[in-house]
Amino acid sequence: MQTNRRNVTSEDLKNEVLAKIKQYEDKGFPEASRIHDLIMKANPALCPRLWYGIPGYAKTKDSAVLCFFRKDTLISFGLTESVKLENENPMTPSAWYITRLTKDAEQKISQIVKQATI
Repeated sequence: MQTNRRNVTSEDLKNEVLAKIKQYEDKGFPEASRIHDLIMKANPALCPRLWYGIPGYAKTKDSAVLCFFRKDTLISFGLTESVKLENENPMTPSAWYITRLTKDAEQKISQIVKQATI
């Protein structure tokens, strides 16, 4: 029986993301939980949900996803076009490859999430 997506709660969506993170960890991506924790600590009000099958984070369960992460060969962390950037540059970075999740990388992720999701 298929669930009516309108009746899905924020908690249901969060559980779907946590299940995806568990799949990532089982496939050799142990950093997935840490990235999720960093995003949620940077802005605890965010609503995690799957976005195109990957963890995404929005202001509400029904609003546009603002940031996401995934792992193919490398870890990708990025922002979507829904982020309101206060930047006058003609080109603005919106995605980053993470080769190692160092303390500096963790701080950068936290900073980006705080700036992008306020």
